[in-house]
Amino acid sequence: MRVEIETGHGSVTGFVVQYEAWIDGEYRPVVRYDMAHGFAHCDVMRPDGSQKSKTPLNLPASEAISYAMRDIHENWERYRRAFESELRGGK
Repeated sequence: MRVEIETGHGSVTGFVVQYEAWIDGEYRPVVRYDMAHGFAHCDVMRPDGSQKSKTPLNLPASEAISYAMRDIHENWERYRRAFESELRGGK
C-alpha cells in the first residue's frame, strides 16, 4: 500500500492511497483512492492501466484516507484475485 497525503493550513488538501501488487515482475496499480477531480473517490484499475470503475466517497478527505486504508487492508486479496483473473483473460 502506497500512501501520500498533502496538507495545507492544518487540513488535508489531497491524498492517494493505492494498492500496488507485484505481478509478473512489476508493481501494478490495482485499487486507488484519491482526490483527483476535486472529490474523494475509489478507482478500481484494469491490467491495461485504465479504470474499471470510479466510486465517489461522500466523506471528508481525512475520513476517506482512513476508509481507504481499512478497505485495502481488509480486501486486498479479493482485489488481487479479480485483477489477476482479468489479466489472464477472465472478466
